[in-house]
Amino acid sequence: MNCPSCGTPAARGDDFCQTCGASLAGLTAPDLSRGAATIAAEANGLPGSITADTLPGTPILLGDGEVIWRQYRASQLRTREQGEGTLFVTDARVVFFARARGRGTQRPSALVQQTKLEHVTGLAAYVSRRISLALFLVTIFLALITLGSLAGRAWLFVIIFGVLTAGCIMLLAGGAAKRGSVGVIIHSSATQASPISFGQFGEQRSPLGNLVHTLFAPLLALFGVFTAFDVLVGLPGQDSDQIIAELGALIFDLQTQGNLAGSHWGVEAAQGQRGVGR
Repeated sequence: MNCPSCGTPAARGDDFCQTCGASLAGLTAPDLSRGAATIAAEANGLPGSITADTLPGTPILLGDGEVIWRQYRASQLRTREQGEGTLFVTDARVVFFARARGRGTQRPSALVQQTKLEHVTGLAAYVSRRISLALFLVTIFLALITLGSLAGRAWLFVIIFGVLTAGCIMLLAGGAAKRGSVGVIIHSSATQASPISFGQFGEQRSPLGNLVHTLFAPLLALFGVFTAFDVLVGLPGQDSDQIIAELGALIFDLQTQGNLAGSHWGVEAAQGQRGVGR
């Protein structure tokens, strides 16, 4: 069975989709097999025979004849399963969709930012990757204390520092030493504020909120408590470097040549020549 909103496989008995958070309550197996567009149409009072495609892995409907040109895995939490942000470029708009998996009593969360392609006037982007040397040093320090306590047969200290060392090693194995960031700002002539911004560019917390997040981020990471807003300032995604390399050229070609640039980007043009800025 698949989620009617985003198409992600759903287990029987689930009340909510683990990817997009859509409610699955009351849906039978046939309901879950009908697809996103039919369910969305009926939910809005439209005939169930109306069908449309969605952006992959999201509940966001595509417009009539809208063609996806690129899909970038832009940002993520420690693992993609915990949460991921995806940047889509179609021949009509630019869309950023972030989702975070629910855990325990926490429900899955999602957010979307988008703007018309013809309104894009510029962009800024960056990506950085590094590792946490501090965590490595703390692990080595605790391991040395544990070995020293073992040599001195101080069993209480062996147990205490052994547990702490094991905890640090588990964090390292789980990717806690990964550091880095990715950010994109897309400027639009339709609004003073950027309609699409994520990374440190897009962080919207107050100074107090930043302090609280800094203090509690390690605890939240340990228990896996995240929301879609954490994806905005997450780690670089699989395609972050590709965004740096080609996003500007892609938007420029779409704005100046429309679907005529499809052969250059390996995209099959939609029926009719939707041109942007022509």
